[in-house]
Amino acid sequence: MAAAVLPVRMVYLLGVATSPTLPTRPPRALLLRREAIGDFEDPGPRPLPAPDPLLRWGRPALLPLSSIMRVAATERVLSLTYDDGPHPEQTPALLDALAEFGARATFFVLTDAAEAHPDVVHRTLAEGHEIALHGIDHTRLTALPGREAGRRIRAGKRRLEAVTGRPVEFYRPTYGAVGVTAFTASRALGMEVVIWSAWARDWIQAPAEEIAARALGALHPGAIVLLHDRTDDAEAQASGTLPTFSRADVTRRILTGMRAEGYTSVPVGELVRRHPAVRSVTVERPRVPGR
Repeated sequence: MAAAVLPVRMVYLLGVATSPTLPTRPPRALLLRREAIGDFEDPGPRPLPAPDPLLRWGRPALLPLSSIMRVAATERVLSLTYDDGPHPEQTPALLDALAEFGARATFFVLTDAAEAHPDVVHRTLAEGHEIALHGIDHTRLTALPGREAGRRIRAGKRRLEAVTGRPVEFYRPTYGAVGVTAFTASRALGMEVVIWSAWARDWIQAPAEEIAARALGALHPGAIVLLHDRTDDAEAQASGTLPTFSRADVTRRILTGMRAEGYTSVPVGELVRRHPAVRSVTVERPRVPGR
């Protein structure tokens, strides 16, 4: 296969997605290298460079292995996204903070937790936020056989839709660990894989103001920002440094800074309907310090 000779880890795509669901005919894409996305803590505005014509030949083979990293926007709009919930205390407090600022977000939830706290899921949807799949639990699927990984993605989506009563259109692999199975299984189920272009590193214990400052420093038009409404997976527990800060406090600090800079947050689905999606091609997980 032609794509195999490319340095796939270093190749990124700019696609013109007009819907949060998979189009029947893939939109025309432009290939960009990794530096087009930048480090997840690089400061904005992070303008996108012109496409690399040398990579254009690989587009047909690489597009099926692409995930959404951000969108190409000039206006100050982005998506705050929260992983690993719902949590019976942290998530409602986060929802209160988002409501205070009129902000909407996407929650990439774990199916086991959603089934344990369906009332939190229903409140999240009722307040205009988006529910997406993160996994059944926080197992790293790239460590499993492909068939088992695919089975868990299918089961996670089916069970989550039973809780929400709505189709699930987006999937973020745990740890951002993207393998071929994640792409093939999610696409077969009508889901897009979504990663991120900015983060706060909020899985590490630190003062709330430091975490918020890290996120604010990385904001850029069209960003997809990685945050968490809980972090207690096996790898975090093994580190012995589970965060104790208030995630609602962090969110309020981020939203205060966003308001001062003229940024608004909308769910990922709305973001990709309004702007061309910047897509990445990789079969390796993004670098996650400390995890």
